[in-house]
Amino acid sequence: MNFILSLLLGTSLLNQQPHIPVQYVHSVDGDTVVVKKNHRNVTVRLLLVDTPESKKPNTPVQPYAIEASKFTESLVKTCDLSIQYDTKGKTDKYGRDLVYLYCGNEMVNKTLVEKGYARVGYVYQQKDHLRTLENAQSIARAKGLKIWSIKGYVNEDGEGFNDSEADRNSEGSFSEFLRKLLHNILDDIIDGVIKALKDLFK
Repeated sequence: MNFILSLLLGTSLLNQQPHIPVQYVHSVDGDTVVVKKNHRNVTVRLLLVDTPESKKPNTPVQPYAIEASKFTESLVKTCDLSIQYDTKGKTDKYGRDLVYLYCGNEMVNKTLVEKGYARVGYVYQQKDHLRTLENAQSIARAKGLKIWSIKGYVNEDGEGFNDSEADRNSEGSFSEFLRKLLHNILDDIIDGVIKALKDLFK
């Protein structure tokens, strides 16, 4: 009964996932933090978000990487921290805990996206808060905040960011092409459905 009511009210059982108190140890970069959980240091990777790289081997520091790292550190180092796991899994292939990180009642994952320091990314089976983050991203993109202020910088058709100017120009052109293509395909599908319905009710 509770499950049915939850669906009818537009809520989800994912909100019942427990928040586990942790203590801040140090930041690795914008989307990875080390915390103390049950007296043990744990590296946590923020779910469903991707910030520019500042410490990836053989990768130059990307635009807004340092800013994202500093923002995350300033946000989490002095607040009451807790983590929430996704209902579809707790760790990735590197053994990092995949979490929604909270500063009080504020989800850090969402804040990074809505401020323009991160994009929605690394979407696998863990998707409990995907719609929330996608909504935040739409607003940040519309406002042209941080990573969205550089045309073609965000690789919208895949993961990560476009470092070179050539990649950014290609990203803009390909994205526009893809959007138009999908728009035309959807138009054709809708037209076909309408025609079929008209024929059905003649």
